[in-house]
Amino acid sequence: MTDAEWLNLMKKSPQKAHLALIDKYGNLVYAIVISKLRGCAGREDIEDCVSDVFVEVFRSTDKFCESKGSLKSYISTIAKHIAINAFQRITYRQNISMSIEDEGVELPPSADSPENNTQKKLFRERLWEIVESLGEPDTSIIIYQYFYDLPVREISEKVSMTPAAVQKRSIRARERIKKILESENYF
Repeated sequence: MTDAEWLNLMKKSPQKAHLALIDKYGNLVYAIVISKLRGCAGREDIEDCVSDVFVEVFRSTDKFCESKGSLKSYISTIAKHIAINAFQRITYRQNISMSIEDEGVELPPSADSPENNTQKKLFRERLWEIVESLGEPDTSIIIYQYFYDLPVREISEKVSMTPAAVQKRSIRARERIKKILESENYF
């Protein structure tokens, strides 16, 4: 079915046109969504995203113009944008950017006495040593996450890993840091 035929069918029978569109471009949309959500989303999230793509295509059918490009490219663009939004929503929902404090690590008291300032300085130095001793890519992940405050998505690009792998490595690294600090009686 050509784009012009689809537009004519849309005028005659929107329901048949929508079914024809899903039939023809369903696999394409599914492939685009999987490529964007692989590693962070489950099957249900992927299927929801595919459905969202077609809902948006159906809502914005009047915006499609044959002279500006093909229906395939129009649908692909919508699929990419919706998948990227879904990725951001899913990773946010998974609470990717957890802080060390959320994991139960408490910092020393923050009174302004010279003794407390010295303890803080020693703690920070020891913490830095521990982070550096983690080895790659864990050291980079922790530094990007807590010193540069980067989201997991950006960290994953920098260390060439999936966001889910970065999240797991971060959790494990924080657990190792916590065990070391506990063994040295910082808590």
